[in-house]
Amino acid sequence: MDMSQRKVELWTSAMAADPDLYEVATRVATIPDCAAAVVRYANSAYVGAVYPVGTVLESVIRVGCRSVGALAMASLNRELVDTWGAPELWEESLVIGRAAKLIGRMQGATRTDTEHLFVSGLFSIAGSAGLMLQDDGYLQWRRNQRARHLHDLELLRKERMVYGVDHVQAASRLLDEWNLPIEIIEAVSSHHAPVTPLQEILTVAMSALWDDSLTRCVSLSFRDAMAGLGLADHVSFVETEARLFADITLEAFSGEMSPEQDIPAQW
Repeated sequence: MDMSQRKVELWTSAMAADPDLYEVATRVATIPDCAAAVVRYANSAYVGAVYPVGTVLESVIRVGCRSVGALAMASLNRELVDTWGAPELWEESLVIGRAAKLIGRMQGATRTDTEHLFVSGLFSIAGSAGLMLQDDGYLQWRRNQRARHLHDLELLRKERMVYGVDHVQAASRLLDEWNLPIEIIEAVSSHHAPVTPLQEILTVAMSALWDDSLTRCVSLSFRDAMAGLGLADHVSFVETEARLFADITLEAFSGEMSPEQDIPAQW
C-alpha cells in the first residue's frame, strides 16, 4: 500500500470517537518515519516525559491517538512538500497548523474541528509550493511583494500576471491531485475570503505568523486578526506554542529509523 495512503488511514483511525490504541499502534508500526517520530515525540520534554518509553504502543499511550494522527499528517505534508520541491515550507506549515488548532480550541471548536483546522493549516502552504514548481525563486518574489505591503487580492492578481495562476488556484489543483478531503481543500482555497467560522480561524492563523520558513513576519496583521476574534491577549501564547510545536516536530522527524531499526516487532 502507498505510504501516503497509510498515513491518511492512520489519521482517520486516530480521529475516531473512541480510537483503538492497539489498532493505531499497529498502523504506526507499518510506517517507519511515523513510528520513529512517535517514539521520539513521546520521549521529548514537550510531553513532559519523566522516564523513557521504547515501544510504539507505549508511545501511543503516552501521547494519545490524536497527537499520533497529527504527526501522521505532518509526515504526509512533509512528503508532499518534498515532492513539490518546497521542503523549506514544511516548518511554516507546522506553525500555521498548530496555531489554527490552538485558536480553534480558544474559540470553542469541537475536537474534531480543531483537528481539521490543524490539517488545513498544514496544507495551507500548497499554493506557494505549487508556484515554486514553476519558479524556484517564487519565495523571494513573494517576499519582495510582501515588503511592498500589497493587499492580498492585489498579490493574487500579480501572481496570475506573472505565473498564469495564483497560489489559491495552485493549492486547489495540488490538493485535489492528492485526494485530500474536500473540506480541507475548501478551507485552504477560501483563506482570502472565509465564509465559515472555521475558515476565518484558518485565515487568522495564516495571516502573519511567518512569511516563510526562515524569516519571522514583523507586520501587525496577526495581532490585528487575533484582536478581531477577541483573542488579542493570547497572541504571544499562540506564537510561542506554535513555534515550540514546530521545533519538536522537526526534531522528532530528524534521522528517521529504518523499518528494521529500534522498532520492536510487537509495535
